[in-house]
Amino acid sequence: MKRCRAAAAPAAFRRSVILATTLLALLAAPALAQRGLRQIPMNRPNSVVGGVVNLPFMMNDNNGAQWRIYQNGWLQQVGNMPIYSQGASILVNGNQPAQNNNQARFDEKTGEVVLDNLNGNGFTVTRRILINKDEGYVRYIDIIKNTQGQDQTANVTIQTNLNYGVQNAQTVNDPKKKDHNIGWVAQTGAGPSAVEVFAGRGSKLTPTVNWPQGNNYVQANMALTIPAGKELAVMHLHATAATQDAGIQLMDKLKESQIMRSIAIEFRRLIVNFPSAQGFIGDVEVLRGELLDVIELRTGDQFKGTLKETVFDLQTFYGPVSVPVDKVVGIINVGQFRPRQLVVTADGQVFGGLLKKQTVDLLLSSGQLTQVPLSQVSRVGYRKRTGETEEWNFEGKSLVVMRSGERMIVQMPPTGVEVATRYGKLTLAPQAVAAVVLQNEESGVHEVRLTDGSRFAGLLTADTFTMKLDAGGDQTVKFPTSAMARIQLAGRVVDSDDTTPTLRLANEDLLVGKLVGELSLDTAFDTIGVSAAQIRSLTHAKESPLDIQVTLWDGTTLSGQLQGQQLACQLQSGVAMNVPVSLVEEYSQPQPQPSPSMIERIKLVIKDLNADDWKQRDRSKATLVTMGPVAIGVLKELRKDQPEEAQKAIDEVLKELSSQTRSPKAPSPPAPGPGVPGAVLNIDN
Repeated sequence: MKRCRAAAAPAAFRRSVILATTLLALLAAPALAQRGLRQIPMNRPNSVVGGVVNLPFMMNDNNGAQWRIYQNGWLQQVGNMPIYSQGASILVNGNQPAQNNNQARFDEKTGEVVLDNLNGNGFTVTRRILINKDEGYVRYIDIIKNTQGQDQTANVTIQTNLNYGVQNAQTVNDPKKKDHNIGWVAQTGAGPSAVEVFAGRGSKLTPTVNWPQGNNYVQANMALTIPAGKELAVMHLHATAATQDAGIQLMDKLKESQIMRSIAIEFRRLIVNFPSAQGFIGDVEVLRGELLDVIELRTGDQFKGTLKETVFDLQTFYGPVSVPVDKVVGIINVGQFRPRQLVVTADGQVFGGLLKKQTVDLLLSSGQLTQVPLSQVSRVGYRKRTGETEEWNFEGKSLVVMRSGERMIVQMPPTGVEVATRYGKLTLAPQAVAAVVLQNEESGVHEVRLTDGSRFAGLLTADTFTMKLDAGGDQTVKFPTSAMARIQLAGRVVDSDDTTPTLRLANEDLLVGKLVGELSLDTAFDTIGVSAAQIRSLTHAKESPLDIQVTLWDGTTLSGQLQGQQLACQLQSGVAMNVPVSLVEEYSQPQPQPSPSMIERIKLVIKDLNADDWKQRDRSKATLVTMGPVAIGVLKELRKDQPEEAQKAIDEVLKELSSQTRSPKAPSPPAPGPGVPGAVLNIDN
């Protein structure tokens, strides 16, 4: 009996201590909150002790799966039919960055597990890992620092191994850039699919995604050039879905802008494989109210109410600008000694200058109207309006971006754009110009990009550009060329394919178009006339930079020196250029024009597509197919003048010939048919 009472006493004492501790914590919480001290989040994992977690770190999501983070930061999934065996491993230049201990840090502000300064042989890697319980994915931000005294290239590989073999997989492309991979969805033998996102839509840097058929792993490869002593970051997401289609839908619904907003700005601006979140101008976030408008002072105080401004008149270095209130979402005061104002609109335009009115009128919730001096203001934000877009999109719009950070949507200029180039002075139609990059870090010249995909170096000859703003009203401004960083006119670039003719030059310019005119080639035995339209390829001979080798439509090759020193090139955007032969590295025309005799033969065969006898029509189609891809251009040209049935037959032939162009070796041109004069090789002078 005594032993029982002795054991009960400590238990009662422990219960009283726990009760007293709980009461003290409840009483202290308001005091802590009043003093501005951080309380421990309710969802803080139990394994966190003093901000340090032992690995593996474990957390369940709301879908019933448990995620585990192991040493060096790779993840594993545990539960019913887990998909991930060893996911999100990172390699830098083939080496896995490693740590010497089996612990990580828990960031209470963000809820991330942080592995600091993993050693990577000339690099250090910090991995910030967030397990999003509500949405069931794991987000990685890998910060890679160059610890050397010179710039380095970091070949980064993110590798995932699955528990089950891949039955079927699909890389997901950027809808804005069809040739850019942004993720991977794999149907596994277990049923569910692995979903991995390696880049954001619209990102300039996207990975190469490799997944060998029949294996259970995937690799995403990216190359980063990191300056000496600097750091960059890549972000990637890992999740599961019930089916492959559900995984693709999950990626389609993913809001990169929301993900980026949830990341602290010091890390967000390091990420290179996702576009920056909307709502930031440089490093400053555009202030927005929820139910009320808001003014933030330099002291950090905020006043909320209803802004009563009617118009924002700015004096800029490119002229006076008036921005209607209904277009404005925020104002940012920048500069310490002589601040200027950045007026931000709902469609992402930024106008910089000095506001004519030096106060901001705000009607407080109390009904009092107060005038806040601009000199005291840090940011001004309007409440969010219904119908605002999630993403700022400037595709297809004419845009001017200044070196000082402003960007304005403008109307297409009515006159041509004059550019001094290596190929002479050009006057480009504005509709043919995708963009001109004036702030070129690699050289002192501008880079001209045309809508057909051509790009070449040059200099804008105009000192100023007079343009009309799209900010409302009839407002005309003059942009100094020296102050512009980029001018976008047509914006969009037509996607090229396997049939697109291109001319690569030694100065890294790329011209998308075809050679035109007649060439005279001095060979070892004679001067031969060559029609530029019949050239399949043209390259410099290996033995001499003055000699060239020409391959014609039928496979004939000729070597020698051109009598003229320039090649006439007609770009697909309509621009005509004369290119020095000495600059040419390679010309490729997948669909050269055949000789006149071959064209006549194609015309004769096409006539039989209209024959009454179906056997004759079938023979005609078969003959056209045997002619090979060289007939594609002629068939497309002749199609429009044919009856409906013949057009359908030509479409079938074109489909077959297009598949031949994608095969390793296209069929050779046929011998001349009966009744057709001349030979297959016909070089017209």
